[in-house]
Amino acid sequence: MLDIEKDTAKRIIDALAVAIDGKPSSAKSFNQFPYEDLADYGNWGQDNNDSKRDTPRTRALFMAYLVFSGGRIPLRGIEMHGTYFRPDVWVAGALVKKGYLTVDESAQEFVVTRDGWSFVADTLEVLGK
Repeated sequence: MLDIEKDTAKRIIDALAVAIDGKPSSAKSFNQFPYEDLADYGNWGQDNNDSKRDTPRTRALFMAYLVFSGGRIPLRGIEMHGTYFRPDVWVAGALVKKGYLTVDESAQEFVVTRDGWSFVADTLEVLGK
């Protein structure tokens, strides 16, 4: 569990979103319990997710997920002090379709791929300019 309060996590998410996307994030889903219904990736409803491009919103949320997870993102949500932060279903599905994340079903986690880390490097390099 991360020793971070929900309000602090929201500030971090919004700071990343403003830096990358120019506006605060609208995708900040928190719950006091894990998202048990999402422990199986088949329940994420990705059949209609046809995302084909990288958006600033996708970049910003991906960076937030990495700040809080280190590269292994629990499907049931990232546990924090008294809460769970759930990755946006559509964004996570797009990251899987782009090859930036894979799903480790046995561990019930998303795992960042080499292409995903390269995407992170690209994002940070743009921020540095």
